[in-house]
Amino acid sequence: EWFLLEEAMELTTNIVGAQMKNRNIDLRVELDGEIRVYGIKNEMEHVLLNIIANARDALLEREQAKKTIAIRAWEDNGKTTITIEDNAGGISEEHVVRVFDPYFSTKGAKGTGIGLYMTRTIVERNFGGTIAVKNGPEGAVFTITLEKEVKHD
Repeated sequence: EWFLLEEAMELTTNIVGAQMKNRNIDLRVELDGEIRVYGIKNEMEHVLLNIIANARDALLEREQAKKTIAIRAWEDNGKTTITIEDNAGGISEEHVVRVFDPYFSTKGAKGTGIGLYMTRTIVERNFGGTIAVKNGPEGAVFTITLEKEVKHD
């Protein structure tokens, strides 16, 4: 069904908001207008929550005073784009190409390696979109791109 991306983001940020505040992580959300997405809202919440949790973990590993996670979403040329960016220093180049692989984790015994794999699976199979990661100026940048045109099988 169609749902407002803002509602999924609001529920997700409500879940993690107090935790972020207690850990001095500034969680920012910026939506460019009313964005409607086709799919299952709680699956989008799961996608957002997983990426935010990974960003939180990366930020907590580093000893920096100002910790931020910025989520932005906009529509352009028939696509919805969502970016989630942190300032945790990025992902090593050898790992950036493998973060969506099943059972690959940079967290050692703390990680299962299925979180980002499942995130990619949900985005691709259930939303017909794509997800990518790259290193930005201050940290990792995850980009989710969804087509506005609904394709029916």
